[in-house]
Amino acid sequence: MKKIYHTEVVNDQGLKGTAYTRGEHELAVVTSRPTSTEAGTNPEQLIGLSWATCFNSTIEILLKSKGIEKKSRVEVHIDYCEDENTKEHFFELKAYAAIDGIDLDEASSYIDTAAKRCPVSKIIGDYPYASYEVIPYSE
Repeated sequence: MKKIYHTEVVNDQGLKGTAYTRGEHELAVVTSRPTSTEAGTNPEQLIGLSWATCFNSTIEILLKSKGIEKKSRVEVHIDYCEDENTKEHFFELKAYAAIDGIDLDEASSYIDTAAKRCPVSKIIGDYPYASYEVIPYSE
């Protein structure tokens, strides 16, 4: 295995404080509960940003490799849920992906391939509360 990039992420303050990265491209974000009125980001937003960014860049790379210069867009919606029977909490993730200027059938082919190649999609794997849908492109 050849490592292409490495980062380290630290959270030692939970949902009320700061989480940060060490090393190249250092970043610090204020954290807060998703139901709080206090400023800050939360796990739902971070996983959404991660998946949307990775999935869309994978689509862009795939299109470019085919010589296709089209805009793409991925929007991720995340709900923080509670199972009514077990009271366990979970995230429900839904990605909406689109490619400009390509019909839905052709877009589906590229997006399906990108979903299989995207590293974050691979992490999500067969999670039962994650899905994606191909939709028409809009700004």
